[in-house]
Amino acid sequence: MRRRDALRVLAGLGALSLVPGVALAKKADRKAETKGDTKSEAKAGGREPAKPSWREGKQLVVVLLQGGPDGLSMAAPTADPLYAVLRPTTALAAEAGTDLGNGFRLHPALTLLAPLYARKQLAVIPACAMPGQGATHAAALADFAAGAPAAQRKGKAGAAGWLGRLALALGGERSQMVVASQSAAYDGAPHYAMLAPGRGESLPGLPVEDQTLFDAAGKLYAQTGGSLGKAFAAGREARQDLLAKLLEESRRAAAGAVPAPHFAEFGPRLGKELARRRDAALGFVAVGGFDTHSGQGAAKGYLADRLRDLGQGLAGMLAGLGPAAADTVVVALGEFGRTARENAFGGTDNGLGGVMLVMGGPVAGGRVVGPWPGLAGHRLAGGRDIAAATDWREAVAAIAVAHLGLSEKRIPDIFPGLGPGQLLGGLVG
Repeated sequence: MRRRDALRVLAGLGALSLVPGVALAKKADRKAETKGDTKSEAKAGGREPAKPSWREGKQLVVVLLQGGPDGLSMAAPTADPLYAVLRPTTALAAEAGTDLGNGFRLHPALTLLAPLYARKQLAVIPACAMPGQGATHAAALADFAAGAPAAQRKGKAGAAGWLGRLALALGGERSQMVVASQSAAYDGAPHYAMLAPGRGESLPGLPVEDQTLFDAAGKLYAQTGGSLGKAFAAGREARQDLLAKLLEESRRAAAGAVPAPHFAEFGPRLGKELARRRDAALGFVAVGGFDTHSGQGAAKGYLADRLRDLGQGLAGMLAGLGPAAADTVVVALGEFGRTARENAFGGTDNGLGGVMLVMGGPVAGGRVVGPWPGLAGHRLAGGRDIAAATDWREAVAAIAVAHLGLSEKRIPDIFPGLGPGQLLGGLVG
């Protein structure tokens, strides 16, 4: 059976329905019992259940780009002369993609998002990261889920996920959430329902460097023998060991997320479900495939393919939302960005500052938002990473307040260490 036919069969069997897993079902049952008791008590005491404080019909959807996409490719600072120096094989050409202004170009693989930018419904935030976050995937994902770096997590505020805390702050039992991936970010949410993404196209492995030259050099050095031949063999073995570790890291970085190639097909389904569930204030999905340690490419290549998947999925999600897109804000960001300089394998390593995309009908877009620290060595974090010029939490908190109606006083409850006065204003109308 062809894959497209199989998808149609699944749709006919109700694949668009919300399908909680066993753990979710058990949790939902426990919550249903608790809610039933609470409502009975409220009715007996003559009290009405608390009304939600959020603006019903408004939604915030978080798309986590798991693995950490390369911000210098998503929104390339092509006007900076250091860009091409740091990226000899992965830099975009000066005229590639869509002109975003301020010296930035949108990657050509994200061309489906260009009309949103033209309609001022897409804002791009460069050099975006949470200061103090972890440098490994596991640590960074834990910090993202908690909404605070480990040093700021303490007590009850750090026990649940930030989306869970936000759901509670927005209206308790009635602030629902639609999720399509497992994540600790919505731990503690009073109620959520999972939309099963189903089976689809899997994530291909990272491309690796051509071994022809290494093989030829190895034969030459083997013939000469001596210390030089041994040094070359040892160096090549160490290089191959390092590459193998990076490839394994890339594979693990996508675990639990919807593979980017499948997200291209799944996005419209998710959008339609979000349009149907306007009782849900929040949505979440993780998309995997952005840990590009090897063979990243530039305008074409592995990363370009994943960004094309992403663009198709996001554009499809907004199309699936239909008229509801006018009341929906979608944010897409990674747990971190990539290094400023490409590595010896034609890829980039785990870094700090990345790019955050903010899109939807309410967005005041068509612009690059936030400061740009630049690529000079003294401007890089630790001499290697894009500095965190904008904290992604400042953007999300601003959207939660201006779009969903969250009280500014609740911001420290959602994001420990972030105060009410630290909002990134003007993101939504």
